[in-house]
Amino acid sequence: MKKNNKTVCIRIISFLSFLCVVLLVSTIVFAVRAGKYKASALVSTERAVSELCENLDSITVNLQKSLFCTGETMLSSIGTELYKSAAAAKVGLGQITNETLESDGIYKFLSQVGDYTLALDKKLSKGESLSAADRKALSALFEYSKSLSSGMDELLSGTYDETVSFEKKVSTLTLGEKESSAFFSDSMSDTEQSLAPYPTLIYDGPFADSVLGREALFVKGKTAITEGEAKKRAARFLGCAETELHTDGDENGALELFCFSKGERSVAITKKGGYLCYMTNPDYSLEGTLDEKQASKRAGEFLIKNGYPNMKESYYSTFDGVCTVNFAFKDGEIICYSDLIKVSVALDSGKIVALDARGFLSNHCERNLPNAKVTLKEAVKKLSPLLELKKTALALIPGKDGKERLCYELHVADKSKQEALIYIDITTGEEADVLLLLYSDGGVLTK
Repeated sequence: MKKNNKTVCIRIISFLSFLCVVLLVSTIVFAVRAGKYKASALVSTERAVSELCENLDSITVNLQKSLFCTGETMLSSIGTELYKSAAAAKVGLGQITNETLESDGIYKFLSQVGDYTLALDKKLSKGESLSAADRKALSALFEYSKSLSSGMDELLSGTYDETVSFEKKVSTLTLGEKESSAFFSDSMSDTEQSLAPYPTLIYDGPFADSVLGREALFVKGKTAITEGEAKKRAARFLGCAETELHTDGDENGALELFCFSKGERSVAITKKGGYLCYMTNPDYSLEGTLDEKQASKRAGEFLIKNGYPNMKESYYSTFDGVCTVNFAFKDGEIICYSDLIKVSVALDSGKIVALDARGFLSNHCERNLPNAKVTLKEAVKKLSPLLELKKTALALIPGKDGKERLCYELHVADKSKQEALIYIDITTGEEADVLLLLYSDGGVLTK
């Protein structure tokens, strides 16, 4: 009897042990699955917040550009961009919020902003001009958008420095758990409530990359060189012996190139004409001894020495001790922004560490430019009376359709000291483009 009891006890203990193992394994499996789902939700939410911030930034930039516009065509183009960005922002907002979050004001703003800009375009198409009230409303929309964009950027940065914990507070938002979304809801609410109310609106209802990829015009008809000749030129550009170069093969796209490298440094030479197309060097610069003006001068001298004369520096940016200067070809008094070359200079040594001449090689050619039908004086009259004219120039710019337009480049500033470049077509008098100028310690860029 005792033996039977012992056998029963052993069986019970074995069963309980097996049951514990099964429960433990099940717990681990479910925990792993839950972790994967949680991680997936976290990534999706982070991506949605990031995309929302990008679209809000785009809305802010385009609203600011609209304050510099007076022409129907340009405002219509900006209105289209606002529509796209607002629609995408609403999708992003929907992915990170639910009915418990206080985002009605933000959603309403996104719904109205594109419509209102297009309504102003409709007004211009009837031959009317923007009134002081119209511009005041645009200004209010811009200020609201700027504050909203800033608030969302802070919210995004908080997710990375753990001020806002996606893992603890937001990742379960998509599961509809109200208590888990409370913190994020408060953050969204704070962002919205910190904004000044915008008025109820009543309404009816950088250049070069745009023409890359087509046939390279500058090298068209130029004499072809051999790989050996290209290697000699590549060695000269990198300042080394030919035997030190590794042949990386060819590129046979719109620009046909011979490619070589030495360690992490690389260089490409055009098969036609043997021109330096690009050169890269991933090394970082130490503490700089040159300023941007000196770097620009060295970059210009390098271009002249290597077959690229008549290049005018325009904008620059500095990062990690390297100054990258944008040069555009100057045809007499005309700046040809399509013919772009970027040159990077190490501020510690003054060496040329990188170059990209694909814009110039793709676009530079003999051009038959149109005669002006609109005078500079007439173009200036098209500016808003609220803008201060600082400087003028003639510029050839590429349009979104790839076609070039000869324009008056009007450098202006508004009352807040925000500067912009407004381009007026010399044949039609239409606004062809508006670029905002961004000044910082790292350089001068456009948006």
